[in-house]
Amino acid sequence: MRTWFCRLCLLLLAGCSDLPKNSPASGWQPSALSDQVIEQANQASREYFACIQERLSRYRYRGGNSRYETQALLRHCEHHLKSIRQAFSAEGVDAKITERYLKRKRTQAARYVLETIMGLEAQHRAAQAGG
Repeated sequence: MRTWFCRLCLLLLAGCSDLPKNSPASGWQPSALSDQVIEQANQASREYFACIQERLSRYRYRGGNSRYETQALLRHCEHHLKSIRQAFSAEGVDAKITERYLKRKRTQAARYVLETIMGLEAQHRAAQAGG
């Protein structure tokens, strides 16, 4: 039993010796993107969310499925995300990473819009029930 345990420990130690010394888990890594690309992405993100906020300020509850309403509202602001894709592509960012970043922005916006529309829907139903 003891020799089995010693062999297991030896195999584990031998396997760990091949780990890279500068692995990403070893510490914080600064962004490889230029400051200009980061600023372009931030500006496009601000424009995207400002567009959504502007569309929401004009939104009036009309009934219907709140998910479809959310998608319709988000579709009008989608063009603001194209500049992020172009900037990342010009910088050589992998397409999968770009898509993941854009998906995160869309998801954040969709959650915010859906919560707002559902809140308006609840207000409308409460007003109908109370009146």
